[in-house]
Amino acid sequence: MQNKNNGHSVGFIYGDVGSTEFNFTVDDKNLKKFDYVTAPHKDGYVLAQVMDIKCHSDFKAEELKTVKTTGQLPSIHSELFGQASVIGLRDNKGTLQVPRTPFEIGSSIIEAEEDFIRHILGVQADKDSGAYIGLLKGHTLPVFLNIDTLVQKHICILAKTGGGKSYACGVLVEEMLKKKIPLVIIDTHGEYASLSNPNKEKKEQKNMSRFNVHPKDYSSQIQEYSPVDGRGKDVIHLTLNGMNLDAREIIDLLSAKLSGPQVGVLYQAVKEVKEYKQTYNLRDIIDTVNTSKSNAKWNVIASLESLETIGIFSDHATPMEEIVKKGRCCLLNMKGVPPDVQDVVVARLTKELFEKRKMGKIPPFLLIVEEAHNYCPEHGIGHAVSSSILRTIASEGRKFGMGLCIVSQRPAKVDKNVISQCNTNIILKITNPNDLKAVIASVEGLTSETYDEIQRLPIGVALISGASLQVPLFVEIRTRETSHGGKSVTVFKEDSEENYEAPKMPDMKELRPQPAPQESAPEGKPMKTPLPKSSVTDKARAVNRVAKRLGWVSTNDPDETIKILSKEAEQMKENVYQYLDSLAQLGQGFCHEADPNCLHCPMNSGCTFRHSHQGVSGKLGLFKRKQGNYA
Repeated sequence: MQNKNNGHSVGFIYGDVGSTEFNFTVDDKNLKKFDYVTAPHKDGYVLAQVMDIKCHSDFKAEELKTVKTTGQLPSIHSELFGQASVIGLRDNKGTLQVPRTPFEIGSSIIEAEEDFIRHILGVQADKDSGAYIGLLKGHTLPVFLNIDTLVQKHICILAKTGGGKSYACGVLVEEMLKKKIPLVIIDTHGEYASLSNPNKEKKEQKNMSRFNVHPKDYSSQIQEYSPVDGRGKDVIHLTLNGMNLDAREIIDLLSAKLSGPQVGVLYQAVKEVKEYKQTYNLRDIIDTVNTSKSNAKWNVIASLESLETIGIFSDHATPMEEIVKKGRCCLLNMKGVPPDVQDVVVARLTKELFEKRKMGKIPPFLLIVEEAHNYCPEHGIGHAVSSSILRTIASEGRKFGMGLCIVSQRPAKVDKNVISQCNTNIILKITNPNDLKAVIASVEGLTSETYDEIQRLPIGVALISGASLQVPLFVEIRTRETSHGGKSVTVFKEDSEENYEAPKMPDMKELRPQPAPQESAPEGKPMKTPLPKSSVTDKARAVNRVAKRLGWVSTNDPDETIKILSKEAEQMKENVYQYLDSLAQLGQGFCHEADPNCLHCPMNSGCTFRHSHQGVSGKLGLFKRKQGNYA
């Protein structure tokens, strides 16, 4: 399929040209970063993506003095130039290929048509077997992810706190329910019960027409469980099989590790119980351990009684066949359940589900684990008894039809073996440097350029790779049909969002530099003393300067910046003062008010300030400063 040459030209190729990228003049001022263009090549029309657009002008820093004095802005000649990354073209067999020879200088670049974009990217509008996740950023092109690939090859959804990960997961769940895919959700905070309610948010209903969706509820397909009894008439008390547990299974469920002698006592007790009982429970094992003459028995008894008092093990367990049914979504509501109990519940439930699936007693299904860093933490960061079984499912689950979807706000704290096994990655806004490094290291196909873009993603836009997509795509997540149960609680609301009006853009003429007026006191009256500035410390100013240049905040008020970053640090469970002090040290050591040492700054690769001020001076690699206030 070749792109029809009826699109309008947006520029021409110039300069040094390769086979995987090229520079071009930008004649269409409406062209934006990440737009798709078509470039002619001797092999055929090639799809490329605009990765950067820059404006070059003849306005020099020396002329700024004249502007400040006269207030008159001289005539400025400027030109736009773009840089595009080649995606490729399809050969006769339909395989995506990248040209092996350079493009011809002077060739006209054309705005790509949506049919051509869909053809090259493999974004086929397959409503029958696809999950409608949203629209291609900047286009009206719907993006469908292959359902079989999603379930068979695992999914990870990663974002910072408030980045939209639970919202995106809710969209995915809605699509799975439409296709009658069985789901089991480890709902750590009780957010997904809202799937039973249609979306009545007025602000979101306005966006539904753009995504071609409508309010809907899935109450007939939702069944909620809880390890705590008495949660409500519609919530079933979950109990797990506590009969005939062998010593290895018990050891895997214990948060406290047993010593060698203690393990020996446990194995001996289980062996003795099996000799006299065909069916036995934890209490039987505890009674048998109690008869041991070894002093090591006391810690074993304490561990077993702690396991028994959780209250989820029963002689009459909830059948796994009831939890996993075609077209059914099982919610395991963990809200209010202690973390150590959650850990044991997830470990045992997941193991039983995996065993049943291997024996073919339940249909293929998708297990969704919210707050995955709690259940499969990275080595050296934490310990969870559920880690082992989740690692097993990540590596072996696809062979048996048990898919895994992990959702986390702290990618750096999730087991890298689990993340690396996920072939479909839905990555929303992430700003923490450690989390960004973990994502780049664990997810295939992401580059240093992607590292920078993930920090700048607007809320609601995701970078999606895998799931039959040929290249990673920026996708605007569609509006949910159901109510979102994970939205932040409003503490203070002065003005209604429905009555909000966007501020009017100021006249650009008013923003031009004006000559400073000469102040003089009225005759017979003294000059007014200026009001004192806010009493903020130098450290606070440094933190504000660094955070703003990194693109983390937009305010010039250090006090407001401290509040924003303190709240973010608390949500990430970081030490607030260490978090702020690390930024202050960047400000004092590298990110100076004037002549920042960007080249040697450890955060330079993700700094918006650095990327907006290219051009490097010869002194210590400092960036040349242009006119204007960038602080």
